[in-house]
Amino acid sequence: MNIAEQILQLLKVAGKTVAAAESITAGHVQRMLASASGSSAVFKGGITAYQRSVKVELLGVDDTLAQQTDCVDEEIARQMALGALRLFNADYALATCGYAETENGAPFAYYAVAQTPDRILTSARIELSGNRIEAQKDTARAALSALFDHLILDGKNHTD
Repeated sequence: MNIAEQILQLLKVAGKTVAAAESITAGHVQRMLASASGSSAVFKGGITAYQRSVKVELLGVDDTLAQQTDCVDEEIARQMALGALRLFNADYALATCGYAETENGAPFAYYAVAQTPDRILTSARIELSGNRIEAQKDTARAALSALFDHLILDGKNHTD
């Protein structure tokens, strides 16, 4: 069972849902979640928001911060995750932003995991390597792993 299937199973047992807001990953998180059998029971949907205006208008990202950071910042990822929670009325949301390729330095990304109604569970920066597609996949896996870790920890806290 892959990580997306494990996440969906944990969410199904808990009666919870998930959504995604992606930039750098260009739909990889959504594809991974939707590829698992039975995903429609818990995966509400997602948005690939590449342009700043989409992040601002649909996800509620602060326009001034978006302009200052070129939409690549840990706080941007956090705001995107919170925006996806609201947009899809989900219990959890994942968000990604970053640079899959850079002219100066190594590519990097940020991810965030949020929980209803407005709580950030985790967010982080990750350094990337490889080509553009590998960077996108690695960022998607990191975001999914962060959600998985929280779901496992939360499940243990409810059974102790």
